[in-house]
Amino acid sequence: MTQLTTLADAYGLDRVRAAPAGGVDFMAQIAAFEERQRVHPERAHWSPVDQTDPGDDGPAEVLDGDLDRWRRLRTGPNQGLWRMVDFHPGRHEARAGEPLPWQQLAFHYGPLTDAASERK
Repeated sequence: MTQLTTLADAYGLDRVRAAPAGGVDFMAQIAAFEERQRVHPERAHWSPVDQTDPGDDGPAEVLDGDLDRWRRLRTGPNQGLWRMVDFHPGRHEARAGEPLPWQQLAFHYGPLTDAASERK
């Protein structure tokens, strides 16, 4: 299986390098989303601006722009929020260790891709 495009991959694309300085990060997110859609049209993808939570019928896990895995919390006080599966304080920013609503997950860590068919 072809690996998903990461943000690091996207920063090397000409269209991202040509973006204005203030828009490079967002352009990398959009470019990674577009590349994921092009290479893996059979999988579900969400851009950083896709703000509609897929809900309980959506994926149980998604992969973010760096291929970190996030799991939807199905029970407990944070039910419906998302948590990074392999969070490591020294390797990830503090926010990644907190349960996040879909909107923040997509905006800060997108693009997102359904992890169901990904082998880890």
